[in-house]
Amino acid sequence: MSLPYGFMLAPDGNVSVDQEKANTVRTIYQQYLSGMSLKGIANFLFIQGIPSPRGEAQWTQAVINDLLSNQRYIGSIVSFDEFFMAQSEKGKRSNIDEDTNQRKTTRYNSQSVLSGLLVCGECGRSYRRITRPSGDVVWRCANRVEHGKRFCKHSPSISEQQIKNTICAKLGLITFNEQAVKKHIDFVSVRSDGALEVEIQQLGLSLS
Repeated sequence: MSLPYGFMLAPDGNVSVDQEKANTVRTIYQQYLSGMSLKGIANFLFIQGIPSPRGEAQWTQAVINDLLSNQRYIGSIVSFDEFFMAQSEKGKRSNIDEDTNQRKTTRYNSQSVLSGLLVCGECGRSYRRITRPSGDVVWRCANRVEHGKRFCKHSPSISEQQIKNTICAKLGLITFNEQAVKKHIDFVSVRSDGALEVEIQQLGLSLS
C-alpha cells in the first residue's frame, strides 16, 4: 500500500503518523501560508538537509504542490483551517507569476472576465465556464468536471447570473461592470453550500 508522505505503516498493520515527516509537512504549510513560494520552500528544505519523499536532496515544486493539496492531512497533520487557507492561497497565486510577483497578463484574456477568478473552496482548483444544452451558463470546479466526485465531492455548480449578482452586491454596483471586477476583485472562493466569498484586492477585505 502506498502511503502519503507523513504516514507510515505500524508493526500492527495500522497506519500511523510519522511525526518527523509530519513536522516537515506542517513546516511546508506554515511557510507557504507565510508567503513563501514553492521554489522558496524547495530551497529552504534543501538548505535544511531534509530529503524529499523519494529520498532526493532537492525537492520539486510539483511535489510540494501535491502535499499542499492532499486531503489526507486534514485533522491528522494539519487543521482543516490550515488546509482550506492553503487552497485559497493556491487559487490566489494561480494568477501571480512567482518569478516577477506580478499578476499574469493572461488572466482576463478569455471570453469571460470571471475566468481564473473563481476558486473551489474544497479542493482549490479553478472553476470553469460550462454552457448547458439548455443554453444556461454555469460554473463548475475543474476537478469535478475532470474527475467527478473522486477528488472533489461537494463543490456545487453556480449559475453565472448568481455570481454576477453577488459581485454586484459586494461592490455596490447596479449593473455588472467588467472593469470594476478587474480592478477590485482578487478571487472568489466557492463554498460547498454555494455561498461565495469575495476577496477584494485593493482593500484587502474578505466579504462573504
